[in-house]
Amino acid sequence: MAFLFSGAALVAHILSGVSLRLSLAFTALILLISLAVVWRRSGAVQRARMRQLVATGALAGVIATAVYDGSKFLLSRGTHTPYNPFEAIRAFGRLLAGPAAGDTAILTSGIGFHVLNGTCFGVAFCLLFRRRNLVTGIAWGMFLELFQLTLYPGWLDIRSYREFLQISVLSHIFYGSTLAYASNLIVRKFRQSS
Repeated sequence: MAFLFSGAALVAHILSGVSLRLSLAFTALILLISLAVVWRRSGAVQRARMRQLVATGALAGVIATAVYDGSKFLLSRGTHTPYNPFEAIRAFGRLLAGPAAGDTAILTSGIGFHVLNGTCFGVAFCLLFRRRNLVTGIAWGMFLELFQLTLYPGWLDIRSYREFLQISVLSHIFYGSTLAYASNLIVRKFRQSS
């Protein structure tokens, strides 16, 4: 669960107002300590398996994040609403780069945090579930969606809730199903190359 560190940092910021930079540094430290402890207590076979699962989850997470963003973009094109499904990225960037930072720094920081989340959530998925099928992938996407539905409307002052709900739920279904498919495909490729 330590790979949920970036999401935990965001939840801590939203709920308590603590700096996202500070909470991210703290949760990243917890991740590093957890990894060091597990690594130290593991044998060679376990370490190899852990490396494979982390690599699989990271790559599948990046792919699933791209599909998630692509689906949000396409789904938002079909609505005539002021809701911007990518506003959270700018919010992340302002929190990380600072409100006085330039647009490029804000956008770069926001995209980086967004991709970090999607990638780490992919790693967590691979470490948590032995069976990574469509059902577990969609369930994982809906687990992540639950946090977004609970926290984002108030945090981002979302007024077009219906559009937000539709786009968010569907894009998390795409994320989870892509994550399951991609992770299984990557695992098969690892096995073929071994």
